[in-house]
Amino acid sequence: MLPIKLNLPEGFLEEEVRCGYTVTTDCKKLWAVELDLLAEFDRVCKKHGLTYFADGGTLLGAVRHQGFIPWDDDVDVIMYREDYEKLAKVAEQEFQHPYFFQSPYTDPGLVTGGSKLRNSNTTLISDFDHKRPFRNKGIFIDIFILDNLPDSEFQMKIYKRVLKCYWRVLRYASYYDGYFKTDRTNSLKAHVVGRMALALKHIVGIERLRGGYTMCCSRYRNKNTARIGDTESSRGKFQFQKELYNPKDVSCIPFEHIQIPVPNHYNEILSILYGDYMVMKKIAGVHRALRYDAETPYEEYGQMAR
Repeated sequence: MLPIKLNLPEGFLEEEVRCGYTVTTDCKKLWAVELDLLAEFDRVCKKHGLTYFADGGTLLGAVRHQGFIPWDDDVDVIMYREDYEKLAKVAEQEFQHPYFFQSPYTDPGLVTGGSKLRNSNTTLISDFDHKRPFRNKGIFIDIFILDNLPDSEFQMKIYKRVLKCYWRVLRYASYYDGYFKTDRTNSLKAHVVGRMALALKHIVGIERLRGGYTMCCSRYRNKNTARIGDTESSRGKFQFQKELYNPKDVSCIPFEHIQIPVPNHYNEILSILYGDYMVMKKIAGVHRALRYDAETPYEEYGQMAR
């Protein structure tokens, strides 16, 4: 039995063919857990007056398919940092078991890239997870953060470079002991950087490094810039005019059997992300999940796999 509160339409979990692609019952169960997480996330945001938007493949799926892209395996949302910080303050109180708000502060093995809302009574173990020491490995949705970006191209170039350096230091400082040090496929440069990052971690402390990274991401928060972007996960790779994500210019449209908020300027956003987004291109799921189980807690799944 799925550990969810959301009521599913009759027949939702049945295997079906969408756009020539077979969506299995197991995949439908994964989707059901993610929809439940999304509904719980939406409940908390509405309760506290927080604005969020469908993002990435979820935005594309909502616009093009009125639901999941048939070969997709995840849900992405994005919100301004001000709203994200308010969410983080109430998360522990609002998200009760099996829901778990995973951030670098609630599960220190998570390095950067916004946060995740997970269902602890499920399992999703991707091909990256053996490298990452975070504890909770339940099925999740991604929560990304929008920050102001500098308007000057020169400043943007420096800004992205600093973000990349911070991210690399945090990544190596968190992973080096458990993965990089023993992986002989890594280059000599990777091991040198790893040891330097580990030394910084011991001298400065991981909390101060995380704080510095957050300050860097949000350094333009009080400036009236015209551009915004996701700094935590993509480090400003995609940049948007701020009016494209106007909190007052949002519509709710169908996503499977629930409603999800999308920016009314979704055409411009999706064109920046995907080009001609109405042309379907089948690709592997972003997380390339090796194993998932929508009905078994990740702790039990790990014991069963031994």
